Amino acid sequence: MQEKPKILALSSNDIGGAGHTYLKTVENLRKRGIDATMVVCNKYSDSEACIGVFDAHTRWGRFRIFLNHCYCKLRKILAFGKTDEKYIMFDLQISMVSAKRILSLYGKRPDVIRVGWVTDFVSTRTIRELQELTGAKVNYTMVDNAPISGGCHYPWDCQGYTKDCFPCPALSSSNRRAQKTLLFKQNNITPEMVISGTTNDINRARRSTTFKNSRHVASFGLRPNPYTFTKEEGRSFFEIDENRYVILCGAASITAERKGFKELIESLEMVKQKTDISNVTIIVAGGGCGDFPEGYDVRKVGKLSFENLFRAYACADLFLCPSLEDSGPIMINYGVMSYIPVVAFEMGIALDIIRHKENGYIAKWRDVGDFADGILFCINNREIIMSKITSMNNAIMKESRKMTIWQSLGIKLG
Repeated sequence: MQEKPKILALSSNDIGGAGHTYLKTVENLRKRGIDATMVVCNKYSDSEACIGVFDAHTRWGRFRIFLNHCYCKLRKILAFGKTDEKYIMFDLQISMVSAKRILSLYGKRPDVIRVGWVTDFVSTRTIRELQELTGAKVNYTMVDNAPISGGCHYPWDCQGYTKDCFPCPALSSSNRRAQKTLLFKQNNITPEMVISGTTNDINRARRSTTFKNSRHVASFGLRPNPYTFTKEEGRSFFEIDENRYVILCGAASITAERKGFKELIESLEMVKQKTDISNVTIIVAGGGCGDFPEGYDVRKVGKLSFENLFRAYACADLFLCPSLEDSGPIMINYGVMSYIPVVAFEMGIALDIIRHKENGYIAKWRDVGDFADGILFCINNREIIMSKITSMNNAIMKESRKMTIWQSLGIKLG
């Protein structure tokens, strides 16, 4: 009997958007009989599937996590100087642990190494050393665009990652740090390494100087939501009348430019000019959401627990995702699997799981007028969309199982 492949997943943390998603992937693999383990720099969860270099459950671990954070922050201040915040200049290729230390903690010889969000944990050099020590297949996952850039996590319309990242719009005109970081990556990313992500991200990877010669795998994951509530349960929880039309929107970092809430508010103002909104309630999940146009019944519910977030989806008739730069976001997945229409700009996973004018609407990037048209389309065609959304979204979920990275890596899931 052939031995099952051993999968080592790497991530800076086991919490937050990318860390939590990566951990859930590893736990789901274990449930399917796959030998999968996640090694993180900072461990916060109690999951047996995860091993931490530094454990936040101990006083020493918490101290080291704090010390490491201060060290990395100081290095970035010295290297980057003042930055344009929208590019999120995080990646300085810092390694907090050696390849041998990771393998010692893991205790096995992996067949596959999956690299997630690893900023301030391991560098591309450490990943290459892991590959050389084990002979494992290496798969970089584009949880954002850091793997292909000279330090930013989202390039916006900058094409520096296709050349040499100089000059960098996030840095002063004379600062060559991004160029040096990109060159460091180029020297450590090898052609046999695989990069995977949404169609939108993989299109960028194909144009990048770091992964242009690598194997590119466009894949996306879509699975049933962890909690399911009826519309009545959702409406009762948020105390919203069953006859109202409910729109849900939200993000962990609403004030970030890349989350597009400025564009969302402009779009809602346009919608208000074109239709009666007296029966519309907007649920806003997340903090610092700003002022919405007058006339809407806006419920700012703040940061919701994971379970209550799905009560919000159950309550809603429409989900709006105005993100401008994102590899997900996962909230689009949740909306699709809540079987409600989703309106999003043409970015991230929206291009993979939203069928334009069928189970939602994909607006032209940053075009607030088109986004407003998408909202109106979903409101005015509610019955037609809802009549086929369940079968369509189930078919997309089935399709996602055929586009998995595991098949490309030669791993058969039970």
